[in-house]
Amino acid sequence: MQETKTGTNTVMYALPERIQGLIDALPLCVKNSAFEIRLREGRPLCVTGPTSFYISEDGLACSYMPSHPLIVTDSEINETVRRITGSSLYAREQELYDGYLSMKYGNRAGVSGVFSGGKLKRATSVNIRIAREVKDCAKSLVPETENGLLIVGPAGSGKTTLLRDLVRLLSNDGNRVAVIDTRGEISANGLLDTGPNTDIISGTTKAQGCEMALRTLNPQYIAFDEVGNGKELSLISESFFSGVKILTTAHASNVTEIKSRAVTKALLDGSIGKIAIIGGKVGGEITVLTPREVLCCD
Repeated sequence: MQETKTGTNTVMYALPERIQGLIDALPLCVKNSAFEIRLREGRPLCVTGPTSFYISEDGLACSYMPSHPLIVTDSEINETVRRITGSSLYAREQELYDGYLSMKYGNRAGVSGVFSGGKLKRATSVNIRIAREVKDCAKSLVPETENGLLIVGPAGSGKTTLLRDLVRLLSNDGNRVAVIDTRGEISANGLLDTGPNTDIISGTTKAQGCEMALRTLNPQYIAFDEVGNGKELSLISESFFSGVKILTTAHASNVTEIKSRAVTKALLDGSIGKIAIIGGKVGGEITVLTPREVLCCD
Protein backbone atom coordinates (compact mmCIF):
# COMPACT_ATOMS: atom_id res chain seq x y z
CA MET A 1 0.00 0.00 0.00
CA GLN A 2 1.36 3.39 -0.95
CA GLU A 3 2.23 5.69 1.93
CA THR A 4 -0.05 8.71 2.26
CA LYS A 5 1.72 11.99 2.73
CA THR A 6 0.21 15.40 3.29
CA GLY A 7 1.34 18.97 3.86
CA THR A 8 4.91 19.64 4.95
CA ASN A 9 5.58 15.89 5.13
CA THR A 10 5.56 15.79 1.34
CA VAL A 11 8.51 18.17 0.96
CA MET A 12 10.82 16.86 3.70
CA TYR A 13 12.84 14.83 1.21
CA ALA A 14 13.93 18.07 -0.49
CA LEU A 15 15.24 19.80 2.64
CA PRO A 16 18.70 19.58 4.24
CA GLU A 17 18.73 17.64 7.51
CA ARG A 18 19.09 20.68 9.78
CA ILE A 19 16.04 22.33 8.21
CA GLN A 20 14.10 19.06 8.16
CA GLY A 21 14.51 18.77 11.92
CA LEU A 22 13.33 22.31 12.55
CA ILE A 23 10.29 22.01 10.28
CA ASP A 24 9.35 18.66 11.79
CA ALA A 25 9.45 20.15 15.30
CA LEU A 26 7.11 23.06 14.48
CA PRO A 27 3.63 23.12 16.07
CA LEU A 28 1.03 21.19 14.11
CA CYS A 29 -1.05 24.33 13.57
CA VAL A 30 1.88 25.92 11.72
CA LYS A 31 2.72 22.81 9.68
CA ASN A 32 -0.88 22.04 8.79
CA SER A 33 -1.56 25.53 7.44
CA ALA A 34 1.76 26.12 5.65
CA PHE A 35 1.72 26.53 1.89
CA GLU A 36 5.27 27.85 1.35
CA ILE A 37 8.75 27.22 2.74
CA ARG A 38 11.22 29.90 1.68
CA LEU A 39 14.98 29.41 1.82
CA ARG A 40 17.09 32.46 0.97
CA GLU A 41 20.87 32.47 1.09
CA GLY A 42 22.04 34.41 4.15
CA ARG A 43 18.46 35.16 5.20
CA PRO A 44 16.06 33.74 7.83
CA LEU A 45 14.12 30.53 7.12
CA CYS A 46 10.46 31.45 6.56
CA VAL A 47 7.34 29.24 6.66
CA THR A 48 4.24 30.89 5.23
CA GLY A 49 0.58 30.08 5.72
CA PRO A 50 -2.14 32.56 6.64
CA THR A 51 0.71 34.07 8.69
CA SER A 52 4.42 34.16 7.84
CA PHE A 53 6.63 32.63 10.52
CA TYR A 54 10.38 33.13 10.87
CA ILE A 55 12.20 30.26 12.52
CA SER A 56 14.63 31.03 15.33
CA GLU A 57 17.91 29.20 15.94
CA ASP A 58 16.26 27.25 18.76
CA GLY A 59 13.35 26.19 16.55
CA LEU A 60 10.63 28.62 17.60
CA ALA A 61 8.13 29.84 14.99
CA CYS A 62 7.81 33.62 15.36
CA SER A 63 5.34 35.90 13.59
CA TYR A 64 7.98 38.62 14.05
CA MET A 65 11.70 38.62 13.27
CA PRO A 66 13.41 36.83 16.19
CA SER A 67 16.62 38.21 17.65
CA HIS A 68 18.46 35.05 16.61
CA PRO A 69 16.81 33.73 13.43
CA LEU A 70 17.99 30.59 11.70
CA ILE A 71 20.04 31.76 8.72
CA VAL A 72 20.00 29.59 5.59
CA THR A 73 23.46 28.90 4.15
CA ASP A 74 24.52 28.74 0.51
CA SER A 75 25.35 25.05 0.92
CA GLU A 76 21.78 24.38 2.13
CA ILE A 77 20.40 26.17 -0.93
CA ASN A 78 22.60 24.03 -3.18
CA GLU A 79 21.63 20.85 -1.34
CA THR A 80 17.93 21.67 -1.67
CA VAL A 81 18.25 22.14 -5.44
CA ARG A 82 20.26 18.91 -5.66
CA ARG A 83 17.65 16.96 -3.71
CA ILE A 84 14.76 18.33 -5.78
CA THR A 85 16.46 17.52 -9.09
CA GLY A 86 17.90 14.19 -7.99
CA SER A 87 21.42 15.53 -8.63
CA SER A 88 20.50 16.01 -12.31
CA LEU A 89 19.99 19.75 -12.66
CA TYR A 90 21.18 19.65 -16.28
CA ALA A 91 18.26 17.37 -17.18
CA ARG A 92 15.75 19.86 -15.84
CA GLU A 93 17.29 23.14 -16.98
CA GLN A 94 14.52 23.94 -19.46
CA GLU A 95 11.83 23.30 -16.85
CA LEU A 96 13.67 25.56 -14.42
CA TYR A 97 14.13 28.29 -17.01
CA ASP A 98 10.39 28.11 -17.78
CA GLY A 99 9.56 29.04 -14.19
CA TYR A 100 9.89 26.36 -11.54
CA LEU A 101 10.70 22.75 -10.76
CA SER A 102 8.02 20.11 -10.29
CA MET A 103 8.35 18.07 -7.12
CA LYS A 104 6.82 14.91 -5.73
CA TYR A 105 3.22 14.88 -4.49
CA GLY A 106 2.15 17.81 -6.68
CA ASN A 107 4.44 20.35 -5.00
CA ARG A 108 6.72 22.75 -6.88
CA ALA A 109 9.75 24.91 -6.27
CA GLY A 110 10.69 28.29 -7.65
CA VAL A 111 14.43 28.86 -7.81
CA SER A 112 16.12 32.24 -8.17
CA GLY A 113 19.76 33.09 -8.62
CA VAL A 114 22.23 33.79 -11.38
CA PHE A 115 21.29 32.57 -14.86
CA SER A 116 23.44 32.65 -17.99
CA GLY A 117 22.48 31.37 -21.41
CA GLY A 118 19.31 29.84 -20.00
CA LYS A 119 21.24 27.84 -17.40
CA LEU A 120 21.33 28.25 -13.64
CA LYS A 121 24.86 29.14 -12.58
CA ARG A 122 24.21 29.76 -8.88
CA ALA A 123 21.03 29.37 -6.84
CA THR A 124 20.41 31.96 -4.13
CA SER A 125 16.87 31.10 -3.00
CA VAL A 126 14.27 28.35 -3.20
CA ASN A 127 10.55 28.82 -2.64
CA ILE A 128 8.80 25.49 -2.08
CA ARG A 129 5.06 25.60 -2.73
CA ILE A 130 3.11 22.91 -0.86
CA ALA A 131 0.12 21.41 -2.66
CA ARG A 132 -2.93 20.87 -0.48
CA GLU A 133 -6.26 19.14 -0.74
CA VAL A 134 -9.09 21.23 0.70
CA LYS A 135 -12.17 19.10 0.23
CA ASP A 136 -15.34 20.98 -0.79
CA CYS A 137 -13.59 24.36 -1.09
CA ALA A 138 -14.95 24.59 -4.66
CA LYS A 139 -18.48 23.42 -3.87
CA SER A 140 -20.01 26.83 -4.61
CA LEU A 141 -18.36 26.85 -8.06
CA VAL A 142 -19.89 23.61 -9.37
CA PRO A 143 -23.07 25.35 -10.69
CA GLU A 144 -20.87 27.92 -12.46
CA THR A 145 -19.20 25.35 -14.76
CA GLU A 146 -22.05 24.91 -17.24
CA ASN A 147 -20.12 26.65 -20.02
CA GLY A 148 -16.61 26.39 -18.61
CA LEU A 149 -14.87 28.29 -15.82
CA LEU A 150 -11.74 30.40 -15.53
CA ILE A 151 -10.35 30.69 -11.97
CA VAL A 152 -8.18 33.77 -11.47
CA GLY A 153 -6.29 35.11 -8.49
CA PRO A 154 -2.91 36.40 -7.33
CA ALA A 155 0.05 34.14 -6.57
CA GLY A 156 -0.62 31.96 -3.53
CA SER A 157 -4.38 32.43 -3.62
CA GLY A 158 -5.16 28.73 -4.05
CA LYS A 159 -6.14 28.58 -7.74
CA THR A 160 -4.82 25.05 -8.27
CA THR A 161 -6.37 23.89 -4.97
CA LEU A 162 -9.76 25.15 -6.14
CA LEU A 163 -9.33 23.58 -9.58
CA ARG A 164 -8.37 20.23 -8.06
CA ASP A 165 -11.40 20.17 -5.79
CA LEU A 166 -13.70 21.29 -8.61
CA VAL A 167 -12.47 18.36 -10.72
CA ARG A 168 -13.08 16.00 -7.81
CA LEU A 169 -16.62 17.29 -7.17
CA LEU A 170 -17.62 17.13 -10.84
CA SER A 171 -16.13 13.66 -11.17
CA ASN A 172 -17.95 12.48 -8.03
CA ASP A 173 -21.19 13.69 -9.65
CA GLY A 174 -20.58 11.30 -12.56
CA ASN A 175 -19.06 13.72 -15.05
CA ARG A 176 -16.19 12.56 -17.27
CA VAL A 177 -13.24 14.85 -16.62
CA ALA A 178 -9.88 14.81 -18.42
CA VAL A 179 -7.07 16.55 -16.54
CA ILE A 180 -4.07 17.70 -18.57
CA ASP A 181 -1.58 17.62 -15.71
CA THR A 182 1.52 18.86 -17.50
CA ARG A 183 3.67 19.14 -14.38
CA GLY A 184 1.82 16.80 -12.05
CA GLU A 185 0.54 19.55 -9.77
CA ILE A 186 -3.18 18.85 -10.00
CA SER A 187 -3.19 15.11 -9.33
CA ALA A 188 0.36 14.53 -8.01
CA ASN A 189 0.47 11.50 -10.33
CA GLY A 190 -2.67 10.06 -8.78
CA LEU A 191 -1.75 10.65 -5.13
CA LEU A 192 -4.31 13.43 -4.69
CA ASP A 193 -8.04 12.78 -5.01
CA THR A 194 -9.44 13.92 -8.36
CA GLY A 195 -12.51 11.70 -8.34
CA PRO A 196 -13.58 8.33 -9.78
CA ASN A 197 -14.45 9.52 -13.29
CA THR A 198 -11.28 11.48 -13.99
CA ASP A 199 -8.61 10.60 -16.56
CA ILE A 200 -5.14 12.08 -16.04
CA ILE A 201 -2.80 12.90 -18.93
CA SER A 202 0.70 13.98 -17.88
CA GLY A 203 4.10 14.27 -19.51
CA THR A 204 2.69 16.18 -22.50
CA THR A 205 2.15 19.78 -23.46
CA LYS A 206 -1.33 21.18 -22.85
CA ALA A 207 -1.98 21.18 -26.60
CA GLN A 208 -0.98 17.52 -27.01
CA GLY A 209 -2.93 16.52 -23.92
CA CYS A 210 -6.08 18.30 -25.05
CA GLU A 211 -5.87 16.67 -28.49
CA MET A 212 -5.45 13.23 -26.93
CA ALA A 213 -8.36 13.79 -24.57
CA LEU A 214 -10.69 14.99 -27.33
CA ARG A 215 -9.72 12.13 -29.62
CA THR A 216 -9.79 9.22 -27.19
CA LEU A 217 -11.51 10.00 -23.88
CA ASN A 218 -14.83 11.64 -24.79
CA PRO A 219 -14.65 14.05 -21.82
CA GLN A 220 -17.41 16.37 -20.69
CA TYR A 221 -14.80 18.60 -19.04
CA ILE A 222 -11.12 19.24 -19.73
CA ALA A 223 -9.13 20.80 -16.89
CA PHE A 224 -5.62 22.22 -16.92
CA ASP A 225 -3.62 24.81 -15.03
CA GLU A 226 -2.64 28.24 -16.28
CA VAL A 227 -2.11 28.93 -19.98
CA GLY A 228 1.25 30.66 -20.07
CA ASN A 229 1.19 32.70 -23.27
CA GLY A 230 -0.62 33.50 -26.48
CA LYS A 231 1.19 30.81 -28.46
CA GLU A 232 0.10 28.13 -26.02
CA LEU A 233 -3.45 29.49 -26.08
CA SER A 234 -3.57 29.35 -29.89
CA LEU A 235 -2.43 25.72 -29.82
CA ILE A 236 -5.26 24.67 -27.51
CA SER A 237 -7.91 26.97 -28.98
CA GLU A 238 -9.66 24.04 -30.67
CA SER A 239 -10.42 22.63 -27.22
CA PHE A 240 -12.36 25.75 -26.25
CA PHE A 241 -14.72 25.36 -29.21
CA SER A 242 -15.10 21.57 -29.17
CA GLY A 243 -18.29 21.45 -27.12
CA VAL A 244 -16.31 20.28 -24.10
CA LYS A 245 -16.38 22.51 -21.02
CA ILE A 246 -12.99 23.95 -20.09
CA LEU A 247 -11.79 24.48 -16.52
CA THR A 248 -8.56 26.42 -16.15
CA THR A 249 -6.72 29.05 -14.09
CA ALA A 250 -4.90 32.31 -14.66
CA HIS A 251 -2.77 34.72 -12.67
CA ALA A 252 -4.58 38.03 -12.16
CA SER A 253 -5.46 40.01 -9.05
CA ASN A 254 -8.51 41.90 -10.28
CA VAL A 255 -10.75 42.74 -13.24
CA THR A 256 -8.31 45.33 -14.56
CA GLU A 257 -5.52 42.74 -14.77
CA ILE A 258 -7.84 40.22 -16.44
CA LYS A 259 -8.57 42.74 -19.19
CA SER A 260 -4.98 43.93 -19.52
CA ARG A 261 -3.29 40.52 -19.83
CA ALA A 262 -3.39 39.24 -23.39
CA VAL A 263 -4.12 35.61 -22.49
CA THR A 264 -6.94 36.27 -20.02
CA LYS A 265 -8.47 38.96 -22.22
CA ALA A 266 -8.57 36.48 -25.12
CA LEU A 267 -10.64 34.09 -22.98
CA LEU A 268 -13.40 36.69 -22.63
CA ASP A 269 -14.50 36.19 -26.25
CA GLY A 270 -16.93 33.40 -25.40
CA SER A 271 -14.39 30.62 -24.78
CA ILE A 272 -15.28 30.60 -21.08
CA GLY A 273 -18.75 30.98 -19.57
CA LYS A 274 -17.84 32.32 -16.12
CA ILE A 275 -14.83 33.82 -14.36
CA ALA A 276 -14.23 33.15 -10.65
CA ILE A 277 -12.04 35.83 -9.08
CA ILE A 278 -10.33 34.98 -5.79
CA GLY A 279 -9.92 37.95 -3.50
CA GLY A 280 -6.55 38.11 -1.73
CA LYS A 281 -4.81 35.03 -0.40
CA VAL A 282 -5.94 31.44 0.30
CA GLY A 283 -9.54 31.30 1.48
CA GLY A 284 -10.39 34.75 0.14
CA GLU A 285 -13.87 35.63 -1.04
CA ILE A 286 -14.71 34.42 -4.55
CA THR A 287 -16.62 36.64 -6.98
CA VAL A 288 -18.14 35.02 -10.08
CA LEU A 289 -18.71 37.17 -13.17
CA THR A 290 -19.63 36.60 -16.80
CA PRO A 291 -17.19 37.73 -19.52
CA ARG A 292 -19.60 40.56 -20.34
CA GLU A 293 -19.60 41.74 -16.74
CA VAL A 294 -15.79 41.68 -16.66
CA LEU A 295 -15.57 43.70 -19.88
CA CYS A 296 -18.07 46.27 -18.59
CA CYS A 297 -16.28 46.80 -15.28
CA ASP A 298 -14.18 49.95 -14.95
